[in-house]
Amino acid sequence: MAEISPPATPGTVAVIDVGSNSIRLVIYKGPRRAPLPILDEKVPCGLGRGIDSQGRMSPQSMDLALRTVSRFVDIARSMRVSGIKAVATAAVRNAANGPDFKKAVEQQCGISLRVLSGMDEARLSALGTLCAIPDADGVMGDIGGGSLELVEICEGEIGNHATLPLGTIPLLESGLSPVKARKKLIAPLLDELPWLENAKKKTFYAVGGSWRALAKKHMESEYYPLRIVHGYSLSRSRAVEMAREIAEMSSGSLQDLWILGRNRVESAPYAATLMKSLLKKTGVNNLTFCTYGLREGCIYDDLSPEQRSLDPLVVMCEEIALKMGRSIEEGEAFCMWIERAIPDEYSRDPRLRLAACHLSDIGISEHPEYRAEQVFLRILRMPFVGITHPERVRAALSVASRHAAIGNLLRRWEVSDFLSGGDIEEARVTGLALRLAYTVSGGVTRILQGTRLERAGEKLTLHMPDQIPHPETVGRRLGALAKAVGCDYETIAREMPGDWKQAPLGRLAESE
Repeated sequence: MAEISPPATPGTVAVIDVGSNSIRLVIYKGPRRAPLPILDEKVPCGLGRGIDSQGRMSPQSMDLALRTVSRFVDIARSMRVSGIKAVATAAVRNAANGPDFKKAVEQQCGISLRVLSGMDEARLSALGTLCAIPDADGVMGDIGGGSLELVEICEGEIGNHATLPLGTIPLLESGLSPVKARKKLIAPLLDELPWLENAKKKTFYAVGGSWRALAKKHMESEYYPLRIVHGYSLSRSRAVEMAREIAEMSSGSLQDLWILGRNRVESAPYAATLMKSLLKKTGVNNLTFCTYGLREGCIYDDLSPEQRSLDPLVVMCEEIALKMGRSIEEGEAFCMWIERAIPDEYSRDPRLRLAACHLSDIGISEHPEYRAEQVFLRILRMPFVGITHPERVRAALSVASRHAAIGNLLRRWEVSDFLSGGDIEEARVTGLALRLAYTVSGGVTRILQGTRLERAGEKLTLHMPDQIPHPETVGRRLGALAKAVGCDYETIAREMPGDWKQAPLGRLAESE
């Protein structure tokens, strides 16, 4: 009897990245517009190391790589992914026996291995950056083991791009010190790309494990309160100083930097030297680290223009809401209810308010005495993209403020410096409005839509059906919101149609 394979798990996809240093398997789950890694494993196979005089990869590294890919394919199939994308970069692309390796992988593993050209690698890396930072504007650099990809990004669109033999392996194997490598290898190649200077006063987006290691080291030395590399940003002057310090470290000093990772210590001065050269060549104002790159670009590349236009932060929050048993329409309804009454000065970023509304029930399973703090920390540390670090704090503060006044949490977790006084007030107003909405409706959208919160002049008015009682807490929480926005307040009872609780979404508003 033939074996029946289990059905594929919807929304899961595996990407196998055959790189020059290591081979990595990442399995993603959730919406393709905002893929969430649920498994991330790598094996350092060193395909790009020890290339012989004929340009061939060593048999030892090829054997390890082949066994690694086979194992990763088995893992992916066991997890019932809906598809496996396998790509190979510089080492396989440039090696004389690269075609032999590709053939062996496809025959033994039963998958297609796409060997990327340098231009394809650059384009996919840039698409990965745009997947996470849709409004990126400047230059993206992706440092790998075998090559460096550089791509000009102009307000979300890909422009000039190039691939250079400036990966960590060729820099290390050049036998040159970081200083001499900059003069003899790095500077001449960068000088051939005059378009890099188009990024002047914009942002450099750093992608790749060697640069992520630099970010982790800097965050640790600065006692940065968040251990989230994605979105970590530095001014040009601070970034240059960071790169200079690491580039000039002795090998003995580097050995003490455990946070870099054992495999990154040797290449760290070269990665830092390359970063410093790029910051000076481009003249950017800022450096931002991005953890999305080639692998995420492989997924983003398959999306339609309509899917690409979606906000990745909102998509992620919608997915979280669905997992909590809420609908997307519910979050949108709560957001619309709040926006009618909130003054413009407290509505500078509608997308953060919408995200907060989708996440408003995230603390439902927490103990009430700890709910506000746990909600704050959970949102602060979620693997979001499409959001800056200060915006993380604002979103976390908004939802946590639904449960309690948490100004002390900003100080306890040392994140108060991320926000201005206006940011804190805006987040608090959103939280108070959510608290009122839940008190009025119990979290039931149809009940909420039978009410209306509006602001006219200096008065905040809550209209409620006269068929339901108005608990004392409604007035108290309406008063707290009114005080926060500097208004008087009142509650007005009004008669509603007998079937108002069963009315379809939108009908109640039309009847007013």
